[in-house]
Formats: sequence, C-alpha cells, structure tokens
Amino acid sequence: MLSACGASEKINTFTGSTMGTTYTVKTIGDDAASQQKIDDRLIQINQIFSTWDTQSELSVVNQQPVNEWIKVSNELFYVLKTAKEIYQQTQGYFDPGIGHLVDAWGFGANKTTQRPTQLQVQQALANSSMAYLTLRDGANKRVKKTRDIYIDLSAIAKGYGVDEIAKLFNTTNYLVEIGGEVRSGGSNKGKAWTVGVEHPHKATPIAITLKNQAIATSGNYRHYFIWQGKRYMHILNPHTGLPANSDLASVSVIHPQTMVADAYATAMMAMGSQRATVLAKQRGLSVILILNQQAHFKVIKINL
Repeated sequence: MLSACGASEKINTFTGSTMGTTYTVKTIGDDAASQQKIDDRLIQINQIFSTWDTQSELSVVNQQPVNEWIKVSNELFYVLKTAKEIYQQTQGYFDPGIGHLVDAWGFGANKTTQRPTQLQVQQALANSSMAYLTLRDGANKRVKKTRDIYIDLSAIAKGYGVDEIAKLFNTTNYLVEIGGEVRSGGSNKGKAWTVGVEHPHKATPIAITLKNQAIATSGNYRHYFIWQGKRYMHILNPHTGLPANSDLASVSVIHPQTMVADAYATAMMAMGSQRATVLAKQRGLSVILILNQQAHFKVIKINL
C-alpha cells in the first residue's frame, strides 16, 4: 500500500520475505547492516508471534489451559501489554483476543471459504476478548487466560517487527517496510523520507513526509471475499463478531512506533469514520481517513 521515494544516492537495500509478506530495508551510511542480521531477527520474531507455527511462543500460550499462570518472554509480554492498553483505549475495537472469530471467518490459519453460521459466530464470540487475559509484570512475567481465548497478534506483529529491525542499524538514516507498514529514521541525503498512501481510485498516491515516524495503513478495498453476492472485509468488529463493513476504505496512522500505528489503524477501520475521528482527536493521532461514499472517495486528514 505504500511506496517510498527520496533523493537519488547510493542506498544499502535489503529485501526478503517474512510473516507471510515481503520486506524492504534501506539504510544510508551503515556498513554493519546485513541481510543475515535482518533475517535472523525476523526469524526470532516469527518464532514468538506466529499463529501459523504451532511451536511459536504465542501458539504455546494459546494451547495452555484456562486459569493457569503462563511464563512468557519479555518480548511477548511487552507486545501483549501494549495490545491490551490499545484494546482499552479503543473501547475494544482493537482486540487481538478474537482469534477464534478470525478462524471462524477463515482469515487465520483455517482458510474456510464458507460464511460461519450465526451459532458459530456466537460461540466464537463468547471466548473472544482481551478482557479475558490477565497480565502479571515483574521479574518473571506471566499471563493467564480466564476464558479459552485464542490470541492473534497479526494486526500488531508486523509493526513490532518494523520497530525491532530499525534498532539493528548503526545509522540514524533508514527506511524499514514490512507488508506496507513503514518506519523512517533521519533523512535520505538531507531530504525527508516520503511515502505514498495509495488512493483506491487514483494512480497518484497521497504523499506523506515522515520525520523519524512510522505509518501503518489498514484498508478493505484489496483484502475481502465475496460470498453469496455480498462483499466481506477481512477486519472484524470484535463487538458483533461480524466483518466490520464500515464507511472507511482505508485508514493510515502516523506515530513514532509502527506497532502502535498498526493497532490504531486496525481499530479505526473496524469502528468507522465517526468514532475514528473522535479517537484521533482524543489521542492526538495523525490520521488519513479515506471514506467510501459509493460514487467517490473522500479523503480526511486529521492532525496533519
């Protein structure tokens, strides 16, 4: 969804695959940056957060019984803590605890093409919420599920990966992108890094200048499925258990942390433009909303 551009100068560029998508890393003036270093760190992150790998740390947590304290790594605890904070800040519209719903709709590892029945949705919804995850900080960090929830951190893990890769470099001048989530540092030969937010109906993207910031975009005009003549988006409303067919075509959030931008963008897509506008103003977030108004698209910029 994003394209990066800057001044023409020799840049170290690394590309590869991770988390079911691709990545691009650009650094300037960092001889220590290497493909191996990037890939090794991404493999570590995948081993923690993957829902596809049954041996990942998150998968092991999901397999543990209810009402038992589970010891977790500092990394997993940090991301779960951040996720729960944003869950609370967004009135539950960002909710990684809805993995059962994600699977019921075929958006996770279980790739069904059938719409779930109302009963299946209600059954999944009963065990779907970050409210049923308790965190205990300290020297030995632990978590406890008070219901048999299934945690899916897909909407925040890519952003976390971007933030972590950005820590690897010996330069302040870089651009890191994983699956469309982007973080910039410093400049590109004295010029700010510029990214383009894709407009659904226009060839020219909306240009955004990043100053040591990240941008994450969530949209429904590419990722959807058709069932019995009706289009369903891949983002669910955690309150109803149904696809969140809001009035938004896409949301882009700018924030110092990619992980946080990632989570807010997902929440705003689920809640729709009215609530998203209120949230952006309450939290002081820089946001681009693209509204789907049937015959045309309307672009709204907040705090930009």
